Amino acid sequence: MQNKLEDLKDKMDKSILKNVYFDDKQYQQVLNRIEKSKSKKQTFPLKNKFNALLSISVVSIIFLGITYFVGTQLNLFNELERKQANELKENKQETVTKPSNEKIIYVPPKQEENYNEMTKEEILTKMINTVDYFETATGEFKMHYGHSPGFSVVEYAIGLKNLSGGFGKRTSMVGKNQEVTSEYYTEGTVWTVFEQTKSYTESKYGEESRRGTPLKIEDAFSVDSEGNNVTTYRERPPIGVANETLFPYEIASNYTRDLNKWEIEKQNEELLGHNTLLIKGTKNHRDFQSFRFWVDKDTGILIKYETYDDNGDIVDYLHPINLEINVPIDSKIFTPNLEGYKKNEL
Repeated sequence: MQNKLEDLKDKMDKSILKNVYFDDKQYQQVLNRIEKSKSKKQTFPLKNKFNALLSISVVSIIFLGITYFVGTQLNLFNELERKQANELKENKQETVTKPSNEKIIYVPPKQEENYNEMTKEEILTKMINTVDYFETATGEFKMHYGHSPGFSVVEYAIGLKNLSGGFGKRTSMVGKNQEVTSEYYTEGTVWTVFEQTKSYTESKYGEESRRGTPLKIEDAFSVDSEGNNVTTYRERPPIGVANETLFPYEIASNYTRDLNKWEIEKQNEELLGHNTLLIKGTKNHRDFQSFRFWVDKDTGILIKYETYDDNGDIVDYLHPINLEINVPIDSKIFTPNLEGYKKNEL
């Protein structure tokens, strides 16, 4: 067989490449093209890497967007924010102190309602030691005594543990006549303000510890050698008639010291958002013979009471309008504005 590739170079030089001339300039052009080709090969990989990185970024943003949308719809982020806010609140100090020329706002721990079954001894012990079971309180109630005409509306605010001070306002109504008396106390000073005469009195009081030793029933109620009842009371602030609901020591002594003369009528009854224990009992009195008490199970505060005559009609009562326990209080309300008022000497 004849080899057609034999002498191929001589044949091409004599025919196809006969008139081709390849000088130094053309040689340099070929080299330049080769260099450009190498440069493009290096550029393309970088471009490809950039495109890949851009694609990953776009996909990541889309994924985060979808995650946020789903989390928002399921309320996951709100729950997380609330949890973080609660943790931050718990870590904060309870008392927020402002500059010395301003007052203090105290934020106490929230009251937790008590739904446990309680015995007579347990609820009576709380009633004679209420000063230990709450830190602030604000409220309003309407009261009436059977032997007196008209009625009174009492408003109050008080701070005990980290914010010592209080305010009580009593508006007595007899027909169309109205009499307003307010009592304030803070930092060892008590003011009694009479609105009708635009006057006031000022006195000092001893700052007693609000966290003394709790009284046991047998220590609070005893009988002397002559058979007379003897009662020991816990300390309480000078806040006027509001003491009847906040620190019902005398009422507990006069009505419930004898455990055999009263009983628990209902363990849990809601009243103004508070869980109370309802007590009913008998009492020998010229105006009434029986009574009911609604006692806050968490604090021992006497939220409501009624006394009844033989016919079951109400004689005396304390009916609450509102009550908030362990709420923020601004101490500025514990000092009266006495501008335009005359001081009466005691």
